[in-house]
Amino acid sequence: MNLGQYTTSNETRRLSGQLQQRGSQSGLPTPILFLFAAVFFAVGCVIILIGTKVIVVDPKTVHAPHWVLAVTGVVFSFGGMMIWSLLWRQNVSARHAREAARLYPGEQALQDHKWDPRGHTPSRWAPVVKSIMGVLFLAVFLSMFNWWAFIKGGPFMVKAIVGLFDILLILFVGYTCVLFGRALKFGDSRIHFVQFPYRLSEPVDIRWQAAHGIARVNKGSFTLRCVKEYYEQRGRGKNRTRSMVHEEIWSGRWHFDEPRNFTFSEQIELRFEIPGDLPPTHLHANLPVFWELEVKLDLPGLDFVQHYLVPIYEAQQTSARTNIFP
Repeated sequence: MNLGQYTTSNETRRLSGQLQQRGSQSGLPTPILFLFAAVFFAVGCVIILIGTKVIVVDPKTVHAPHWVLAVTGVVFSFGGMMIWSLLWRQNVSARHAREAARLYPGEQALQDHKWDPRGHTPSRWAPVVKSIMGVLFLAVFLSMFNWWAFIKGGPFMVKAIVGLFDILLILFVGYTCVLFGRALKFGDSRIHFVQFPYRLSEPVDIRWQAAHGIARVNKGSFTLRCVKEYYEQRGRGKNRTRSMVHEEIWSGRWHFDEPRNFTFSEQIELRFEIPGDLPPTHLHANLPVFWELEVKLDLPGLDFVQHYLVPIYEAQQTSARTNIFP
């Protein structure tokens, strides 16, 4: 199939949208994170016990309904559990890296990530579940501020700020519905690796297996990009925030603007020529680098958007490459 026009870009730019953490490390010392989570969890549990009147306190010292205190405790406890979940994933990744280094001392790809050498199939339901959890957490978090703003009769500025976040929550719910609709409509999709792993300065040949629900496509693009992942801190003291950044440093893109038909049994063959001076994939690192294939298709109704990890590593004289297809 003629995929249209091919372009490359060396321009560095930040990616936007719903970013997914790809690296397996947080960049912060494990003991500090564990203690930080323990404090959050312990404080949350105490507040929950006060809110449910298991721990009795002087009513004069309580300036909000007990259900607001219970909700506040849930938010604190949930935050601590999320940090512990992150530490558990880091520990699993570290164990895998140590075991793979023992079994495959000559191949960084097998030590870096639990790759399927034949291809990559992103989970269609994981983003939906994460989005639902995010909606529930934000709704619970905002409930106590809504009480303050609209039930207790807070100042106008408080009402305006809380109202703005309520609108964002509604948009978040809408986005979650879109993700749910895509998961139902398209099902699973997959890319097949022609070789494993790919090497820098060599052509990258990928076969994309079209998903169910894709037939008539108005226009679309297939983009292979190299991305650096890091965290950026802003503000000082209590106002300091830490946000994840995905920075694209190179991309190759096939795109077409004329309508065409796809079938589920069809495999689209993609070839990308990548420079040899770009960083290789390194997911098990404090400053991860990853390569991904983004497929965006403009369809009637819900559009198709999916990202696939691609194993591109440094060139080696003695390669552990496994040819999958004849």
